[in-house]
Amino acid sequence: MARVILRDGRVAELRRARNTKEEVARIRELFAKTSPESLYFRFFHMIKEVDDKTIISMMGDGKQALALICLHEDEVVALGNYKATHDEMAEVAFLVKDGFQGRGIGSLLLAHLAEAAWLSGFRNLEAHILRDNYRMLQVFRASGFEMVSESDGNSVHLIWRLGRHEQSRNLQAVREKLATAASLHPFFQPKTVALIGASRNPKSMSHQILRNLLTAEFTGVLYPVHPTAKAIAGVRAYPSVKDIPDSVDLAVIAVPAAGVEDVVDDCLSAGVKAVMILSSGFSDVNAAGAELEQALLDKLRSAGCRLMGPNMLGVLNTSEQVRLNASFAPEMPKSGRVAIASHSGALGIAILDYASKVGVGVSSFASLGNRADVSGNDLLQYWETDSETDIILLYLETFGNPKKFSRITRRLTRNKPVLAVKSGRSPASLFASHRIGPALVHDDETISALFRQAGIIRADSLQEMFDITALLSTPVWASGDRVAIVTNTSGGAVLTADMLTRERLRLMHPVINLGFEALADSYREVLPVVLEDNSVDAVLVLYTPVGPSEEDEVAEAIADALREVRAKKLGQGEKFTKPVVANFLFRGDYLVRYIPVDTAYRVPIYPFPESAVRALARVVEYQNYRRSPVGRIVDLADFDGETVRNHVRQQLGSNVHRTLQERELRELVEMAGFTLEQLPEECRVRCSIRVESDPLFGNLLRTYPEGIGAFQGVYAVRLLPLTDLDADALARLVAGWFADAHTRQRGKSALAYYDGWVSDLTDFFSRLSQLVEDVPEVSGLQVTIGNYEGQIGWVGKVHAELGRPSESEGPVLE
Repeated sequence: MARVILRDGRVAELRRARNTKEEVARIRELFAKTSPESLYFRFFHMIKEVDDKTIISMMGDGKQALALICLHEDEVVALGNYKATHDEMAEVAFLVKDGFQGRGIGSLLLAHLAEAAWLSGFRNLEAHILRDNYRMLQVFRASGFEMVSESDGNSVHLIWRLGRHEQSRNLQAVREKLATAASLHPFFQPKTVALIGASRNPKSMSHQILRNLLTAEFTGVLYPVHPTAKAIAGVRAYPSVKDIPDSVDLAVIAVPAAGVEDVVDDCLSAGVKAVMILSSGFSDVNAAGAELEQALLDKLRSAGCRLMGPNMLGVLNTSEQVRLNASFAPEMPKSGRVAIASHSGALGIAILDYASKVGVGVSSFASLGNRADVSGNDLLQYWETDSETDIILLYLETFGNPKKFSRITRRLTRNKPVLAVKSGRSPASLFASHRIGPALVHDDETISALFRQAGIIRADSLQEMFDITALLSTPVWASGDRVAIVTNTSGGAVLTADMLTRERLRLMHPVINLGFEALADSYREVLPVVLEDNSVDAVLVLYTPVGPSEEDEVAEAIADALREVRAKKLGQGEKFTKPVVANFLFRGDYLVRYIPVDTAYRVPIYPFPESAVRALARVVEYQNYRRSPVGRIVDLADFDGETVRNHVRQQLGSNVHRTLQERELRELVEMAGFTLEQLPEECRVRCSIRVESDPLFGNLLRTYPEGIGAFQGVYAVRLLPLTDLDADALARLVAGWFADAHTRQRGKSALAYYDGWVSDLTDFFSRLSQLVEDVPEVSGLQVTIGNYEGQIGWVGKVHAELGRPSESEGPVLE
């Protein structure tokens, strides 16, 4: 069963129809409640009743025929099915209840049925649609599939080839983003909030939530719910959410876990749109709690209501139009453009407090708790569409769906920076968390690869995350890696120059040392010259007080210099594009501060030069990512995925799983068009390339050199499928390994030779990615390229695993 979100933000369930009496009766009821016109469009003739035999035949066996149903409030509101018309073709058809048409259900059913049919081995789908059925024709035409249409007068016959295509992926992603954002609207922009479990005891947690809502001056209507109190904190209370004389957008539940189920029942009876459960005592404690959590989720999903939590510390929105603080944060943070999500509730509140101390303004915040329903992926899609948010900060403990996370962030980070701190980087962290399990600690290099591919800025600590955010919050980001240093002492400059090298930034020109005399005037005079130097992309200003402090004067001198250059650029019709990053040592605290320049620009001051350099380096890396071309999923025109897949399915036969022999694998790679030039015999190095199926991250590609001691521990990881840019980057990395090994063995550079081999390697990685994408039966593959025992080219270990793809690999159960 899978949660799907409709175009209007409502939540529904999508799953395979079951051949039971109860299920058949529910589907029969769908037909009975559907208008004669819709039935005519579905069956091409007037029909009064659909018998059980017809319904059962639609369900099929999941291979030659499959039916999916969409449920809303425990009612079947749509049915989609396909049936095989011959070995490679299946016909698809839909029926959507009249009141639910136009909400995207048809598009969802088509996408899921197409994926299921493809995994079952069908090459093509077809559909017959009456010409007057405009809505259904639009569903097919907007699907992203390339269709061939034929008209025979009254109907249209559509045929399209199955597979994972870029256009259909993108359209599905856009639909999901907009629907998900709509579904979270009641959490962040409610007009009415019911606080259930509100207490008159000022020391209770629920009373604190009430006070926070009132203190923040929530612009909507607040309804405390208490079984006996007539008012709490001067606000009229109601005995039950069902007694509230208004429709409730958001219910905040703060009652003990044992009483939550009854409260949820009341919320559903009252038609509440979204539920937030603060209470603990669910999957965060034991198996019984997990069962209760699942029961609550099932109830809410069947009613089309979204859930945030349980075991969370709330949400907030600082927008002047909302001013919502339904959290345990004692103070409303400064309004700003930074959204924050935290897997840890208590740590999330601390993060908010730190944001206020370092002057980072917040747009909205969510503590996700147990993430029974609303996930970090959902929040990312909401913030992607949120005009109030420019930067997103994440504190992550685990990944629920890394493949989806990767897809969303690859799109999102092109427009908005995403910074993440990922805990659980070592086995020792297992002993520090109640969420003990394999999902908590994972291969850290795999996570780093995911972040790199998606353009996510990874910070090693919360402090570093805010250091980077401080620079991103300014309107000017470095356009390159060329850095100038202006200082009043050489000690800090030496340390900074070393750090620049480690962070792969370049020091331009000798360090400008102003000495100790007339410091403010010196900074004011020198900085404009450096800022107007076309060979400099960013300026690092170091200040170490000696004797009486001139900190305020130096800060004002820096601001004056920036005002002068910015005004000059503006007068010339140009844009000021060079950031200034400062370090003032020994200021008495260790927080980022700012030098205000004007209402739109300020200079971050870091407590240590290393912090300043690291922040600058991460922003430069992010800028390089944003300026790079947008990669596309590899789709080679000469790669015949259908033929390759048919060959693999024949090799697999009736087996659920088998290992290919080397001869069979060589047939496979030759059929897929893999070619590589021979390597020079004198280069005694090999490179192993392995595709593996990871239970958390899906298909991974690992590449590492063999046979050279200096390469021990060196490897690269990428999540599949690769983009064309991923394939090129891997090719250059591997070519560099060969060149380096050759040079060390022979004492002369071989870079030029192996640089010419990059195109072959790029094609190799592209084909490998497309093989795994187009042939889901390939569950594992390992080959070695290089020289081995007198052989050149495909050598060493050659191994492949095949297995029948399960329906869980498709979006139906994603």
